[in-house]
Amino acid sequence: MRIGEIARNLSRLELAGVRAAALAGAAETIANAVREALSRPPGSEHEYPWRETGVLADSIEATAEGDAAFVGSTDAAASYQEYGTATTPPRPFLAPVAADHAQAAAETIAAAVADAIRNAV
Repeated sequence: MRIGEIARNLSRLELAGVRAAALAGAAETIANAVREALSRPPGSEHEYPWRETGVLADSIEATAEGDAAFVGSTDAAASYQEYGTATTPPRPFLAPVAADHAQAAAETIAAAVADAIRNAV
């Protein structure tokens, strides 16, 4: 392949779309990990909130927009669990899982962009 052809191929790359798709996928991976962390039945380890009804786990959603992704819950109980209350200690389940997966998410996005560039040349 000649340098001019490589330059044309690279100029046609839609890296923003590649990056956005990879970011959305990484956010969904984190959301799935959060749901899994909430799957412990009552009476088991209590590092994360128990999955008594499944409502909290079912409320976990992931969205991505531009260069930002969000994983969170639409359930009011999520903030009580994450931060605690005056009578209940915090049992963070969003932040620790996100921190555990942050490096892999960055690597997934980087690999997607690198693959797109590699395929263009």
